[in-house]
Amino acid sequence: MQEEITPPQPDYDDPKELYAFFGLAFYKANVLEHGVLNLAVALMAQGNLGVTVDDVNRLYESFDAKTFGHILRVAKERYRFSDEFSRELDKALASRNHLAHGFFKKHDINHMSASGRKKMIDELVEIWTHFAKVDRVMDEYWMSAWEDHGITKDWIDKQMKAYVE
Repeated sequence: MQEEITPPQPDYDDPKELYAFFGLAFYKANVLEHGVLNLAVALMAQGNLGVTVDDVNRLYESFDAKTFGHILRVAKERYRFSDEFSRELDKALASRNHLAHGFFKKHDINHMSASGRKKMIDELVEIWTHFAKVDRVMDEYWMSAWEDHGITKDWIDKQMKAYVE
């Protein structure tokens, strides 16, 4: 059973908290984007007998200059998500783009008052929570796809531990 997703809790007492929550939301968008990338690369590598680490690295590098929308299209071309999850992915993409291109413009007046900043932070918490829920599901998809290549959660955990040490 998966543990409940607990969003970060704001204090609303520091004007800089808005920027911290923006950073948290955008970070979570990037985590989700990389999960979609992990799935896309795993699916592109499937069926290629003798795929090497260099081949996989080249696949990852081929996406370096691509947008989240492009990466998501590639994943959707190779994997049939449920209609509901596909809509959740589309909503996440729209939220990511909103953060990158319009969040502060939308809230230009809100930014000037404590109550407005509270409204902005609450929206960011909601966006973060959505990204976290979608990312949790995406993790299951990409980990399953990589298991077909012999890459398991245990193997990933060992690699991460070795990397940290």
